[in-house]
Amino acid sequence: MSTPFGFDLAHLRIEPACVLAPMEGITDRSFRTLIRGLGGCGLTVTEFVSSEAMSRHVAKAWRMAELSPDEHPVSIQIYGRNPDRMADSARYCQELGADIVDINLGCPSKTVTSGCAGSALMREPALAQQIFRAVKSAITIPMTVKMRLGWDRGCMNSPEVAHIAQEEGASMVTVHGRTRMDFYKGSADWSAVGEVKRRLSVPVLVNGDILTIEDAERALEQSGCDGVMVGRGTMRDPWVLRAIADHKMGRPPYVPTLDERRDVLLRYFDLIREDADADDRRALGKLKKVSGYFTRGLAYGARLREMVYRSTESEAVYAAVHEYFDLLQSHGLREGFSRVFTEPSQPYQPQDSRRLDRAMEPDAEA
Repeated sequence: MSTPFGFDLAHLRIEPACVLAPMEGITDRSFRTLIRGLGGCGLTVTEFVSSEAMSRHVAKAWRMAELSPDEHPVSIQIYGRNPDRMADSARYCQELGADIVDINLGCPSKTVTSGCAGSALMREPALAQQIFRAVKSAITIPMTVKMRLGWDRGCMNSPEVAHIAQEEGASMVTVHGRTRMDFYKGSADWSAVGEVKRRLSVPVLVNGDILTIEDAERALEQSGCDGVMVGRGTMRDPWVLRAIADHKMGRPPYVPTLDERRDVLLRYFDLIREDADADDRRALGKLKKVSGYFTRGLAYGARLREMVYRSTESEAVYAAVHEYFDLLQSHGLREGFSRVFTEPSQPYQPQDSRRLDRAMEPDAEA
């Protein structure tokens, strides 16, 4: 019999308590479909959507908020600093079929914070409170909030802002264990997230640097949180949420075979091309980025990243992936993805490998 690992969020049951984090340029409908299909994901969250763009009916913003019919429970994350615009966007999200509306107080990117939104709102608790109140009054579905520990080490006010969110009707809070000024430097401080958990009565998720089952266990132990939100870890290992869920629910963690890893990557390629709607150039750019982060840490990954990066059409990317996995199998690497996979002692390294890897790095987590 499996052990329960979940929590109630208003009228929703989130189980397992493993949530896919919103990531800029990553958690589009294709990626969410992929992760949900692999199992172990109790909730998906869209990449963040601008409330200004959505309330002005900008087509791109509405595309970013599109959901699949069978994608439930799902949350649409919005960001902005105008309470009325945020309320309008939240209402639209509910009309689009979202089960939850999430408010972004966590994105550290300059594009967002320069407009005094995202994690910049950690410096303006009074304005954040107005936004919470406006959004909650506009919808009947649950409202949640994602935030960082604070703006910087001198402004570690997540317990206070989280408590304000709860008092204004938030059903859940997620905290990334870094400040905005930390960006992604150093290590996430999971114990500091525990200060938020001790302050609130609603569920709290811990986020940041959760790449493995062991990371999830330590994050939960140090924070005392109700569940985990995983972002970049799902790009290194798309099965990590399933593995964490299996472990927490008393089942042997699922380990995919190398063939499964190849097939899932190619299936994701198909989803990307479908969403690109015959725009091969746009699809090609996404395929290149996907290939980079899905093979990070695998033997001979640099070789594939170079071949993909230099491809000029989508079919060449498919061919490179087939060639790459054939290479792994020829070297006897037939098991699934594993952290023990490392580059060979004399790995193939093009002269500009660092530049290639940087070009394929994932965008910021929201």
